[in-house]
Amino acid sequence: MGNDRKYRMLFLNDEFRSMLRSGDPFDQLSAIEGRIFREVKGRKTLQFNLNGHSFFVKLHHGVGWREVFKNLFQLKMPILGAENEWQAIAKLKALGVDTMKSVAYGSRGWNPAKRQSFIVTEDLIETISLEDYCKSWKQSKPKFREKKQLIEKVAEISQLLHNGGVCHRDFYLCHFLLHQDKPNSDLDNTPKLSLIDLHRALIKRNLGQRWIVKDVAGLYFSAMDIGLTKADQLRFIRCYSKLDLRSALKDDGMFWTTVKNRAELMYKKLGSSN
Repeated sequence: MGNDRKYRMLFLNDEFRSMLRSGDPFDQLSAIEGRIFREVKGRKTLQFNLNGHSFFVKLHHGVGWREVFKNLFQLKMPILGAENEWQAIAKLKALGVDTMKSVAYGSRGWNPAKRQSFIVTEDLIETISLEDYCKSWKQSKPKFREKKQLIEKVAEISQLLHNGGVCHRDFYLCHFLLHQDKPNSDLDNTPKLSLIDLHRALIKRNLGQRWIVKDVAGLYFSAMDIGLTKADQLRFIRCYSKLDLRSALKDDGMFWTTVKNRAELMYKKLGSSN
């Protein structure tokens, strides 16, 4: 493709290489028509259809020097575009965590403030967010086995993520998608959950505890109004810690107290996440 030299990185699967062969990939994707899901300064998320299949594209138009310097002054690495999500998807797959499937990615421009990039992922059809799926639990209790399986699966994903050096940074129930290939009221096997929205994910060799607290507290905050019992919370702790409950509370008691306090402070400041 003649435009390859403009790009710091360019990946297109066969379908998108064929679709975008006549021009610049970023420009063509910017002009595509579809349903806008989110649009903020410098970034747009759009759902569109191609050859009978649904996809999402995130277009990054450059964050500007003001955003770059603001993050640097706060001792944070600025997120310059789609590269962060591209890398996070690959990392989650390596860890064995179900997530989105990327089919196209490109980044052009060497000026970090003006860098343009895109990522295209397959639409995870026949899914529902855990936020939507669980919001009726407080009024209509789910089957014990179903709730137990979902708690254990979320704990497993959380543990894999953090042990693997990844902090999601927006770790809420709304970003867990439950695959509905079969009736969810009669889950016979371990449910399949995909973790999405990895735009801000942080990947480090050794993840500091403050990042883990941030994630787990955010998750707890988002689950505060779905009717979880004390036993449900303890089940999560046991599964996440991979220890018996007595050892988990003894060895990591301060950690779980910090998580609880932070989540309750979030709830006090922000109210219900549902």
